[in-house]
Amino acid sequence: MAILGIDMGSRRVGIAISESGLLATPHSVIPNSGDAQDLIEKLTALVHELDVELIILGIPRSLRADAEITEKKFQRIADALRQKTCKEVVLWDEALTTVEASERLRAAGKKRKELQARIDMEAASIILQSYLDARNRRPS
Repeated sequence: MAILGIDMGSRRVGIAISESGLLATPHSVIPNSGDAQDLIEKLTALVHELDVELIILGIPRSLRADAEITEKKFQRIADALRQKTCKEVVLWDEALTTVEASERLRAAGKKRKELQARIDMEAASIILQSYLDARNRRPS
């Protein structure tokens, strides 16, 4: 059962995948033009192409004043994905994953141009790995 991790950005959407349910790996980046319908269609095609059974959508949880608006926006995206793919979608906290991804890539010696190309995929991988670790820690 493949699990898809998504890091939703305003310009790019990072994608990660886990085939084993144990390890998340960066997969790809989808440009985000701001057209929600187009993005949902691209994500739906990817879900079918990769034979995904579960979708983990990173959501920025915060105490900022606009947090409720942000949460509703992500809930609408999750609902659209559920409807289009007929798959379970889990909203998962993505707090500081972009910062962590950037630090990891810099530590690995990636150049600035490489960082921009990989950071969203790496952030999606961190989100998905966080979910997998939490799920796998729970007693059966």
